[in-house]
Amino acid sequence: MVNNMIKRIKSFQSDSLMSDSDFRNFVEKAESEILRGISTISVLKIIDNHSIEGIYGYRILQELEVTTKKMLIIEEGTLYPLLKKLEKDALIQAERKIVNNRPRKYYYITPKGRRIQNHLTGFFNKLIESMSTLFEMKVELHDTNFFCPNCANIIDISQPDVRFCEVCGLNLEGYIANNKTMEENQNE
Repeated sequence: MVNNMIKRIKSFQSDSLMSDSDFRNFVEKAESEILRGISTISVLKIIDNHSIEGIYGYRILQELEVTTKKMLIIEEGTLYPLLKKLEKDALIQAERKIVNNRPRKYYYITPKGRRIQNHLTGFFNKLIESMSTLFEMKVELHDTNFFCPNCANIIDISQPDVRFCEVCGLNLEGYIANNKTMEENQNE
């Protein structure tokens, strides 16, 4: 189970909204729905960040907790079934190693997993950016990323031969040229 923010609230005044079980139940379910997909993207990203040396389950939990400032906490009982599903779907692969005389299962992202993680990360970035005015927040995406205007896949345009989005097949020639022109104008 993903640890919801609402579940972490242990003490509250009896006249607060938290004491209303309908309010609390609704918010708990809504938070759980939001966090379910985010957990998958986050776990894939952490595994991808450790693509060379691999990473084991407990370390994923620790890194997730630290990098999200304890906002996204996944319990072990949720992480390992998620890892098993990602492995079954061929998005990650596992390798057993003995480290300090202890067996550990290290996870590595597969090329398929990297493509899916890249697309989901792009989609999530663009979704948050597009919703920012609705929720009155400021979101800044890194200038180093170019998002496919059709499907939001993150595209590495530093590669000179990139002409099409690998996810949706959109011809990017005009879009990339316009993006580079906009960047040049901003730098002047």
